[in-house]
Amino acid sequence: MQTNHSKSIRRLTAAGVLAAAIVLLTTLVSLPMPGGLGYINLGDVGVLLAGMMLGGGWGALCAGAASALADVLLGYTVYAPATFIIKGLVALVAGLLFARTQKKIRFAALYPAALIVPVGYFFYEVMLYGVASAIPNILFNTMQCLIGAVIATVLGLMLSKSKLFMKETANTAICAEILREPKHGPDVVLIATRAQAELIKKAGDMLSVQGIMARIVVVDDFATFEQLPAIQREQFLPEGKTFVRVDDPDTTPKAIMLAAVEAKEQ
Repeated sequence: MQTNHSKSIRRLTAAGVLAAAIVLLTTLVSLPMPGGLGYINLGDVGVLLAGMMLGGGWGALCAGAASALADVLLGYTVYAPATFIIKGLVALVAGLLFARTQKKIRFAALYPAALIVPVGYFFYEVMLYGVASAIPNILFNTMQCLIGAVIATVLGLMLSKSKLFMKETANTAICAEILREPKHGPDVVLIATRAQAELIKKAGDMLSVQGIMARIVVVDDFATFEQLPAIQREQFLPEGKTFVRVDDPDTTPKAIMLAAVEAKEQ
């Protein structure tokens, strides 16, 4: 079981690695913009990954600070304040949208978040240099952020199969708990309120006699559970896995067992 302390250590470690990646991607792969205003880089890849892997808040701080540091290291200190806000906002939006989007399409959330880059820098450069000087950079900033989103999507798909993604965000309290997890993974999931924990445990025992392994999940209340982001609900109810939700307080373990068997056979 992970404690809050171990989760914080893990998050800090991931933030440090991602911050270093953002600085390296920004400084080592950078080309001056035509006209000399700003530069093109691959830092957006790390920024978007920070939003996905750390969640909105932590991702924003990591992405904003690392990107601003890269500006300073490359001699574009004038951009650092704007970069801190713009790249932080990109990671924040990416993280929030990614967590709240269905699994099949959640990587699409990276693209609207990435487009904050050309919009943000356009307004900042208008303040610094005027509209005429800022307009040409819109195209290059848009190309940069979309390429970054494509690469982040590819890397994200690879990393999502690992244990590197944070399993929760700091803003949302988990209102469910897995009480029993079969050694080799569940065949079915039994889910009920905490008051019915013993009921579904007994049903799980009856299923195991038939060779059907059940994950036992309890929730504080189903209304709160349904409001969790999809990525969090999937920790308890994996996509494509048969589950039985117990709502009837008068049901019996045998009835739950039979419902699980029937659902699994469909």
